[in-house]
This record gives sequence, C-alpha cells and structure tokens, in this order.
Amino acid sequence: MNPYVNDAPAFYRYLLRQLAYVGSLLVLLSACQPLEQERCVLLDADFEQFEAWGAPIPPFLTKEQAHSGHYSFRLPQGAEYGGNYVTTLGKCATVPRRLRLSGWVYLPNGRIRSTVLVVQVLCHGRRPDVWEGLELSEKVKRYQTWESVEKYIRLPEDLNASDELKVYVWHADPNGEIILFDDLKVEGWR
Repeated sequence: MNPYVNDAPAFYRYLLRQLAYVGSLLVLLSACQPLEQERCVLLDADFEQFEAWGAPIPPFLTKEQAHSGHYSFRLPQGAEYGGNYVTTLGKCATVPRRLRLSGWVYLPNGRIRSTVLVVQVLCHGRRPDVWEGLELSEKVKRYQTWESVEKYIRLPEDLNASDELKVYVWHADPNGEIILFDDLKVEGWR
C-alpha cells in the first residue's frame, strides 16, 4: 500500500527529493567525462588539402591507395624517414599531459621489418626530449588492406607551451617496402 495516496503534500515532497537525487547523480556523472575544452587536436591530416591550392601535388602524396578521399601519404621503398609535421604544444589552450596518436596504415606485404610512427616532443635543451613510437609490425596483422592503429602517450608534467611536437615515420630498414598512411591524428588532453 502506498502511504502517499491520500497525502498530496507528502507525495510532492517525496517526488522533489527523488528529482534532487537524480539531478545530483547526473551532475556527478557529467564530471566523469573530460571537458571538451581540455581536448585539442594537434594534427589532423587526411592529405586532401593540397589539391585546392593549385600548386603541384607534393611527391609524398599518392592516389594509388587511400583510406578516405583521393590521397594518402606514401613512404617510398628504401626511404629511412618520411614526413615531418611540427607544431607547438601551445596549439592547445593548456599544455597536454596525454596524447592519442591514431591513423590508418596500408602495408602491401609483411616485409616491413622495423617501421615506427614517431611522436617526439622537442624541449630544446631545457629537459630531455620525449620520444615515443608506434611500431607498425606490432599493430598491423593484415596486409593489402587499411588497418587502424593507435597509441596513447603520457607526457611529463614539466613540458611548456613552446615545446615542439614532431610527428614522422622512421623506417630503419634500408630495403623496406612501400608504406601508405592516411587520416593521421594527434589529440591532446590535460
């Protein structure tokens, strides 16, 4: 039997208490998710933006295979290094303490040996540089198809907004095969 059937004021007090509990719970749950202003994008490359400039397409872009759009980044056979994206951590409103590197990789075959997608923070002698690599041979298990890769990186607390983020490919094998990249992204969080 419901004790509030004949007592309308008590029922309304009970209802208001329950709504207050639900409201408090929603406020607490919303605090568990990272705030959008804490997240920033340091790199977002789909390699399509060059076509509209009317200049010749850079030689590292190719139409032979793309995950999205028409172009992808191509590391040619025998190249030790490829790409060289540089920006400052100051691109974010606050210096990030965590990074997420993600993208898509196309390997024609399993003969890639040691190929690393590198994220480096250059501190210009103020402190040791940060160097983290995503080893493709550990992540990519299928060939002749686009494979998603990602790596989370924790950064030291003492980085500055003027420190530079550098993203590049290191292909340590001089006889390495062609590798294609697309939709590369680096996001930062506090």
